[in-house]
Amino acid sequence: MVKTSPSLKWILWSLAAIFYFYEFILRVSPSVMIPELMMSFGITASSVGILSAFYLYAYAPMQLPVGILMDRFGVRTILSLASIVCGLGALLFAFAQNLAVASAGRALIGASSAFAFIAMVYVTSHWFPFKKRAFLIGVANSVAMLGASAGTGPLTTVIHDIGWRQTIVLFGIFGIVIGVAVYLILRKDRQTTAVEKETVRTKSHFLENLKQVASQKSTWINGLAALLFYMTTTAFAGLWGVSFVQTAYGVSKEVAGYAMSMVFIGWLVGGPLTGLLSDWMGKRSTTIRIGVLGALVCLIPVIYFPSIPIFAVYILLFLVGLFSSAELLSFSLAIELNSAQAKATAAAFTNFLISCGDAVVQPLVGFLLDSKWGGAMQEGIRVYTAGNYQFALSCLPITLIVSFLLLFFLKENRA
Repeated sequence: MVKTSPSLKWILWSLAAIFYFYEFILRVSPSVMIPELMMSFGITASSVGILSAFYLYAYAPMQLPVGILMDRFGVRTILSLASIVCGLGALLFAFAQNLAVASAGRALIGASSAFAFIAMVYVTSHWFPFKKRAFLIGVANSVAMLGASAGTGPLTTVIHDIGWRQTIVLFGIFGIVIGVAVYLILRKDRQTTAVEKETVRTKSHFLENLKQVASQKSTWINGLAALLFYMTTTAFAGLWGVSFVQTAYGVSKEVAGYAMSMVFIGWLVGGPLTGLLSDWMGKRSTTIRIGVLGALVCLIPVIYFPSIPIFAVYILLFLVGLFSSAELLSFSLAIELNSAQAKATAAAFTNFLISCGDAVVQPLVGFLLDSKWGGAMQEGIRVYTAGNYQFALSCLPITLIVSFLLLFFLKENRA
């Protein structure tokens, strides 16, 4: 931990959390405009899954250089540039007239968003003591989940009122404003420069960091378990859940959008709570196993019993998010399983593995939907039944079960 003034470290943490909030809105935004995207670009469910996943195609491979760059150069300039590029990517996506340009915009958003979580973990691990890290990462993730929640239910209303293109334009401008604000606030702060110089001097060669992290068996087990755990959030809440709830439960798009918001509200509440529980227990993997099991038990009735009342769906999805927030502990665990010189690299490598799984599962659900499509069309777009969605989403309980089993092979020391 680097010693600095309380005001500075909280300014840094707040800026990183704001960008994390912002990029999460853009990450999940396609989930509430699937019909609009199908009509605008003349595409099917498989193509929507791929378009959304272009964010992840850029996000995943960027994780390794993000961690290396953050460990090597610090957070100030990188966070500013990432915010601006994210805003520009949103503008490109909003003005796109064909699928290729829209995909490029999503890729820019994903590449720049790759810096958000690692910047927040970097600030937390360098400016705050060990006993506060899991809690602060949980709080920052709650801020991000607030962004994800805003990017589902509330965003549905905004898109209905002004259109999806105009909405994304506004978000693009906001991203550029964030980047300029970060630069102007921190560029003349001598203390920030001194802190980052001190931090950089403690770093070993970045390739040594990456080699050290990748050579740890526990790093891979932890990352794969986190990958499988997070698939429920990214595939269900992050893209296909709104359409599924709307179809299976016969509710409006707005009601379905707010149902998905409950998952992210669950994350918002659960992040700090699981962090505190884990810090108190001193064992991360036990808390993660409880989270996986709880998410599985709550997800199954939502997918397979669409006769339950919608208010029960809201409660169950809130609990899915609450239990899923234990996945955050995988990053604290990744840091603690590796040396102090490779903190950001360890967190980034774990996020890289998770993002690879995300990039696979979103299009996979789309392909599974298309494989069961019965040929029904409405206003030029494909119509999928509740049974189609249940078949496609069956991959999610399976990934949770495998994640639960993997965690028994993970050895950690009591903190």
